[in-house]
Amino acid sequence: MSQPFSGVGYVPSADELIDIAFGRASRRAVKVPKGPVEARVRAKERDRIRIAGSVLAGRLKSIVQRFPDLERIHPFYRELADVLVGVDELKKALGALMKASRIIEKLRRTYLLELRRASTISEAGRLRREAYGRMASVVKKIARYLDFLRDAVPKLAKLPSIDPEVPTIVVAGYTNVGKSSLVKAVSTAKPEVASYPFTTKSIVLGHRDTPHGRIQIIDTPGLLDRPLSERNRIELQAILALKHLADVIIFLIDPTPTCGFPLESQLRLLEEVRESFPDTPMIIAVNKADIATDEQIRAVRGAVGQDIHVISALRGDGLEELMREAVEVMFSREGQLGPQAEGP
Repeated sequence: MSQPFSGVGYVPSADELIDIAFGRASRRAVKVPKGPVEARVRAKERDRIRIAGSVLAGRLKSIVQRFPDLERIHPFYRELADVLVGVDELKKALGALMKASRIIEKLRRTYLLELRRASTISEAGRLRREAYGRMASVVKKIARYLDFLRDAVPKLAKLPSIDPEVPTIVVAGYTNVGKSSLVKAVSTAKPEVASYPFTTKSIVLGHRDTPHGRIQIIDTPGLLDRPLSERNRIELQAILALKHLADVIIFLIDPTPTCGFPLESQLRLLEEVRESFPDTPMIIAVNKADIATDEQIRAVRGAVGQDIHVISALRGDGLEELMREAVEVMFSREGQLGPQAEGP
């Protein structure tokens, strides 16, 4: 499943739209080889108005139609779009374009009707110039909305292609604790690395086949890897958007000094993630069992207040047990097991 804004494409500026429409009208206007001069001129001006109006109205309508229905897209993507560009502003801009398309279409019909009654060459030319002027004026009035969409589309296109309908494990924990290594180790195929517009790093998305169907495993570097108190508004909203995605959270802890963050800081982040996702089951795993001491692992056990998995993403220790519990927890949640477990 591709993300909903991937097919929007290029949005022209107001000046570009006007140049395209009037240029095409001039090139494609019909040439009438026979008949009175007045009739030939009137036919040519009629085609100019018809083509220019159709191109402008059609292009504006097409831009709107290429955007997904903002009321029907998954809340995960709607909230991310709101973080990036503002959903209300997006709706306003698209509404302005649709209204302009209808106005231009009405102008096109009105001037084509008036042109039928034009009795002289000069009157036909005047009506065509007047139609061009009014159509161009309509487009220029929505120039700021076109510019807004031109700026918004590249940002929205950077959203990762995640299927919100697929059961998902989100991996959390401080930087350098081994989150991406875990995703790669438990994925059945090479994980995808995609842009995530809220961080300086890239999201790592893996898939895994289970008896209940395929699941997603996501590392969100730059989001769930440092205290919420250090976040700006955009990052906080992006984190909240994950509540629509996470069915299970695996919180990874590195008890060794190699990640650069003391255990106390990692435990504080653990509590903040718990508070941000109170309704999402969380499994705690201690990574780097290949180098961690028994004392370091016992320190985590004594601090977290729940059972933990001891794993090594590098060596593969404990990974199958960890994933087995994550899948069992995920599909035992209300509404998950039945539909996913059904098959031919």
